[in-house]
Amino acid sequence: MNNFKPYFGAVGNGETVALIGPDASVGWLCVPRPDSFPVFARALDPERGGSLSLHFRWGGQTLTEVDQAVQRYLVRTNILATSLLLDDLSVTVLDYMPWGRRHLTRIIKLDNLGEERRGVRIGFSMRSTDSASGPEDLRDRVYAAFKGPEMALLSPGESVTTTLIVAFGETPTEALRNWSEAEAGEDDFNGEQVFWNKWLAPARPVDSGDVELDEAYYRSLLALKLLCNEESGAILAAPTASFPAIGGGSDNWDYRYAWLRDGYFISRCLDAAGLHSESRRFYDFALRFQGADGRWRQTLYTVDGGNPREFVVDDLSGPGGERPIRFGNAASDQIQIDSEGNILHGLWCHWQATRDLGFIRDRWPNIRLAAEAVMQTWQLKENGIWEIRERLDHWVYGKALCAAGLRAAAAMAGALGHGADAGRWLAESERIRSHVLAGGWSEERQTFLQTYDGRSPIDISVLALSLWDLVPADDPRLAATVQAIEAPGRLPELPQDRPYSTDTPHWGRQAGGLNMWGGMARYDYAAVPFYLPTLWLARHHRRAGNRERALDLVRLCLRSATSLGLMAEHFDPRTGEQWGNFPQGFSHEEMALALLELFGQPRHTLE
Repeated sequence: MNNFKPYFGAVGNGETVALIGPDASVGWLCVPRPDSFPVFARALDPERGGSLSLHFRWGGQTLTEVDQAVQRYLVRTNILATSLLLDDLSVTVLDYMPWGRRHLTRIIKLDNLGEERRGVRIGFSMRSTDSASGPEDLRDRVYAAFKGPEMALLSPGESVTTTLIVAFGETPTEALRNWSEAEAGEDDFNGEQVFWNKWLAPARPVDSGDVELDEAYYRSLLALKLLCNEESGAILAAPTASFPAIGGGSDNWDYRYAWLRDGYFISRCLDAAGLHSESRRFYDFALRFQGADGRWRQTLYTVDGGNPREFVVDDLSGPGGERPIRFGNAASDQIQIDSEGNILHGLWCHWQATRDLGFIRDRWPNIRLAAEAVMQTWQLKENGIWEIRERLDHWVYGKALCAAGLRAAAAMAGALGHGADAGRWLAESERIRSHVLAGGWSEERQTFLQTYDGRSPIDISVLALSLWDLVPADDPRLAATVQAIEAPGRLPELPQDRPYSTDTPHWGRQAGGLNMWGGMARYDYAAVPFYLPTLWLARHHRRAGNRERALDLVRLCLRSATSLGLMAEHFDPRTGEQWGNFPQGFSHEEMALALLELFGQPRHTLE
């Protein structure tokens, strides 16, 4: 089995995201929409995925061996630099996608490091994903050509620079038109740097005394920006589909959609960081799909509000042969009772961060409808935060978010002068809190459990009780739960002919705690740790007064991230392998939030 190591850089334009490999090839690109069938998918399937690759002839020889490859982002931007050394030819590729425009700009600089004058020629090959499920004209939606020289004679120490423009569109005609417009215009590299610096300028700073920690904060914010859809306001959970969550397993899911939960997590983080426009646009995106009864009938949406129907692509697989490869996501139709609570709490967070009372006043009808919906739905069984497909149950996490959402709604109602509503919702919030503390606690096992079922797994999501302020972080029951969580975990013994899947926990058998080589799994029997639970635990420890333990967990995540500071969904602290879709929104929002809570400084004063 090949290990899955998505050591790619990500660039994006507010619509879609391209992944650039350490060999400067484009290994993932869906155009023109983020949920379009991928034109290039070698990052997922090395055999049939397709890519756009660069080729170099140097002194009459085609160079095939890369002696050295290094990737980095230009400081506090989403401009990616890939440096290659091939014999004595140095290649630097600067990749970026101008925001709101449908093309990828690739500035390529070639340097002669040798002692002889040589001729150099640059070319590229473009092979689209080979799949019967994709449209026949897949590659025709992309038009690529050089704007600048493709060959030159270089004396020792000389260099030449050229630009490859990769444009795309709904049709071949649009792709060619977008290329022509990009070719005719001035490609403003300096303007691209200014764009990213200007976007980050209002961000609340962190000051840890450690450059690595500080830059991880800004890198996470920049990664989150790539998930924000400029046109609709939707926020993607991740820009990729079916990157395997486990080597050899079947947990291969499509995350190129706007989950209400993930969008709220990311928006809450951006608001805390002082970057408010994306969160405001996300809440308005979400409110467009609220039903007349206050509920959301889907848990996730396409960027234009559609339902992403799931299907299996039989002729693609993961890098280790993982199957099935799924596009679309059937979790959109699940029951997840935290949806309304997410939006209510998020609107409250936005108000607290901006002090814009007019924002919540204008959305009061939506707030009231959502709060009344929570009053009716919080006792339902659900599929839960981890979207288990086989069962419905009373999840501690979902009910905790219902309580938090109603408390937030009551605070907004009080601020707007709706005292009667505030009183009812606050009382119901307290009722839910009492209910979940009783139902989620196992006296026999002396821990909070995933669900009200006493056989259910230990689950990191019960930390919602402290992270959403239902109980103090130093509550003795939570302390006992954290002790159980931090105990070493162990994998169950499974039949050899059945691949492991986190989607089907094994009831009635205890697998110990969630600590796997220092990282935290989300619940019993997980195969590898998960960034979100590890960072949730860090934030819990910070609240409980154990800053050193919190910082240790943050540093573990940073050591496990890629050299570019990007994080997938799951990770292996022993090897740095990334598993799952990449880069993952809730990994980066929790990293930024943890660093803010540990080292955040006062907000900038706006002039």
